[in-house]
Amino acid sequence: MSTATPPAVSSATPAPSQGPSDPILRQVVVTVSDGLRVRSEPRVSDDSIKYEPVLPLGTELRVLDGPVSASGYTWYKVAPVSFVGLEGPGYGWVAMAGMDGEPWIALTERPDPMIGFAKADCPPVPTDVQTLQRLPHGARLVCFSRVPITVRARIVPCYCSVMTLGNSIEPSWFDSGESPLLLVEPSETDPPSDSGDWLTFTLDPAGRHPSGRYVGDIVEVTGMFDHPDAASCLLHTWEFAIPVQSQGCRFDFAVTSLVAVRQ
Repeated sequence: MSTATPPAVSSATPAPSQGPSDPILRQVVVTVSDGLRVRSEPRVSDDSIKYEPVLPLGTELRVLDGPVSASGYTWYKVAPVSFVGLEGPGYGWVAMAGMDGEPWIALTERPDPMIGFAKADCPPVPTDVQTLQRLPHGARLVCFSRVPITVRARIVPCYCSVMTLGNSIEPSWFDSGESPLLLVEPSETDPPSDSGDWLTFTLDPAGRHPSGRYVGDIVEVTGMFDHPDAASCLLHTWEFAIPVQSQGCRFDFAVTSLVAVRQ
């Protein structure tokens, strides 16, 4: 087929129906049909903008959300692995197959090139903050996407200056600011000497935690990588007039529960 564009049919959008066994969600897929259409909404209707250009055969896409069943198709929200050669926003919703069952996207057979990690290399779920600190970025998504992780840690100031250059993140709770806080071993009172072991965190506003973050105290903290809200994370930057989709939020440790530990 030359352009994978479903016919226009007005339809309301159901909520995503993903489950833990969904083989496509949060994986890398490739277009197996030339001219795949990307839309702003997971449906074929007048309010679902048809983005240009259509995607060529062999375009790698990272699946962020879905599936959604609407207009007779199954939709996934995607973002390109590489923006090279693409114009427009680059991210949106695509139908996984035509009404005749012809596939339009398929799983790749190699690890996500951005995170460079294979599922076969997954370690056990971290049970202490030091293991969590040193967890490879690739493992955060490949192995522990949306998996609750609980550790005991101390909260300390970063004593660092993050140069944002006018950039900001939406949703705003993913933005840790210029002086983020860190999770460290309970026996420690300062950040690790190696900045690569710094574990910053953000607070899920729907989670269970105090308004003050118990700076200096030991806490039991539960959080996750690839929080559901990260799928819609946008980066506002002085370089672009419109916000762009950001994958960085998926690597953030989003805290859903934080409780002080009595000493």
